Amino acid sequence: MKNEFKRVVFYSKYDLSADRNLESAEKIFKKLNSEDSLEVNDIIELYQIKLYFDHEIFLTRWDEATIQEYKDIVGKYWEWIRNFWISIDDENFLKLFTEIEFHYYDSFWSLISKFSTFKKISSNTLGNLMKNKRFNIRPVLRQRKIVDHFSREIKSYLIQSSETAELLLSYYEQEHFSDHPEMNFPKFKESEIEEIIENYLLSPNANLNYVRLIVKSRHLKLSDKIKLKAKKVSDRLNEEILEEGVTSNHRIGGTISADQKEPIKILRDEGTLTYSYSEKWLNHTNTLNGIFQNFSSLFKYINDQGCIDLVTKHYQIDSFENVLMRSKNEYWISQKFYEKGLLSHLQIALYLHYLEENDISIEEVISFQVNELLNQEFEISNLRISVPSKNISPYEKIRVLAPELEFLIKQYECYVEEGHIDFDLIQFSSSPLYFGKIKSIVEKKYVYGQGEEFIRLRRDFFSRQSMLHYVKPFQGKYSTFYQLIENEKVNYDQFENYQKGEIDYLISKGYLVTDEDNIIKINDSNLINVIGILHYEDVINYWHHPEELRKKINDLEKIKMVKFESKLFTTEERKYLNYYLNKKEFSNGLDLRNKYLHGTNSNLQDEQKNDLYILLKILILIIYKIKDDLEIKKFIQQTGANNI
Repeated sequence: MKNEFKRVVFYSKYDLSADRNLESAEKIFKKLNSEDSLEVNDIIELYQIKLYFDHEIFLTRWDEATIQEYKDIVGKYWEWIRNFWISIDDENFLKLFTEIEFHYYDSFWSLISKFSTFKKISSNTLGNLMKNKRFNIRPVLRQRKIVDHFSREIKSYLIQSSETAELLLSYYEQEHFSDHPEMNFPKFKESEIEEIIENYLLSPNANLNYVRLIVKSRHLKLSDKIKLKAKKVSDRLNEEILEEGVTSNHRIGGTISADQKEPIKILRDEGTLTYSYSEKWLNHTNTLNGIFQNFSSLFKYINDQGCIDLVTKHYQIDSFENVLMRSKNEYWISQKFYEKGLLSHLQIALYLHYLEENDISIEEVISFQVNELLNQEFEISNLRISVPSKNISPYEKIRVLAPELEFLIKQYECYVEEGHIDFDLIQFSSSPLYFGKIKSIVEKKYVYGQGEEFIRLRRDFFSRQSMLHYVKPFQGKYSTFYQLIENEKVNYDQFENYQKGEIDYLISKGYLVTDEDNIIKINDSNLINVIGILHYEDVINYWHHPEELRKKINDLEKIKMVKFESKLFTTEERKYLNYYLNKKEFSNGLDLRNKYLHGTNSNLQDEQKNDLYILLKILILIIYKIKDDLEIKKFIQQTGANNI
């Protein structure tokens, strides 16, 4: 079959090239007949067309009769594919492989597996194939049946290959942020994996990114000796990059202004951001409760829906950071997370200095919140915390506060589960504290998006990577499709053909409508608002939103576009706490609690002081989360809002 247009390739269900590929497929439907001579790439192209139909992806201009007609044609194609593939054997296998076009490698091996063609291929033939310059082991490793059948041959190839270490590290240790194909490896002994990794570290081509994965590895069960060697290689490669590379500095500062009226001003000067806070405001709010509230209202530790704002948010990770390699075992320190952490650290340090100047201790503020305010305002009773004296060293304060932080959480956990705080039960229990297991006192607490439809809507309306907001009269003005249609009157005909397929889909599903002038508009603003909050915040704190939005969330839960979770902390909040307090979840965790408990902390007073700031910040955040949970319960009881 002479190919007069670009080959059809199925990339994914959501790829915007579907319309172009289906238009090419339509040309094949009209021109191809059973008498045509088909080569291996022609056959694989028919398989690509079948994948579109298997996923129910069609051109919007096709009516039901046309779709059925094409389905019948694709059914015939499947017979052609099958007949061709079962004819492959040891005699023609190598020749066919040399003819495969690059973008069809994966499909070639997928069909070899699907039709069990590998059973007709000898070990010698596979061995010869592996010597071919065009051979790539990755598509083979995606086929479990092939790997199992040729386990010995593939293992021998991998042990000798220079890319095996990177393959293993990428699959087992690297964090991937898009769909990543499954990889199947033959069984290696631990000593064989160690040898593969050690040889990689000795190689002059060792990549710093992969070497760092070795240092932080958990899944490959590497020895401390290998990790130490990797650490030394990592330090050497990092120094070489710093010597040759270019670095940039981002500076941040803070000050308290005596004559400033506004609570906060942000000043920019030659690459430095200075956060200026009004001393008049701080003086006006220097009650024990006012001081505590400033961490939310002034410093923005907590956002408008009662969630910790200092956590990693996926929309704040730019596209460049997304492509950088990192370990799946480490907490992601994105640029934005780093900046927020730096600012919050500066804020608490600056505020503690102000409080000290005014003879107020932060320990007194914390004690008032827990021992008095929470017990007085809510049904909970006997909630308590012991705080250190303000005159002792940072080291001694941490030694007091770290166990008290954990004890506070266990008290609230007991209250939620038992209906009251049972100190005997708490003291009797020796089970460790897991932030992910601590329940909320309300049934519906947090909402998370889920499913393919949610992912599609989030991408279409709010992702900067979506192509839907590139409309010629407004190009460069908006960064998302949502911003475009909320601020401009966009006519359907202004979209390009490659965009119209997705626009048609959104209209067919009722997410968009067109008016009498063919202007595109959002049909259900509550639904899109839910998607938007989930895009920018990763989570919705259900009871912080109006009744009409909660009703829409309930509707979306019924169709499984969202799910509820009744926990005290959100998913990202739990990760945040684990990162700072322990190493249960992340290899780069600061382990703040355990290092002081076991005496492995730094002896430098400045570092101890910084650790104290972090611990105080976390304690304040936890009190906010407990208070938010109790406030929601009180709201439900007083309004009967749970009945919507």
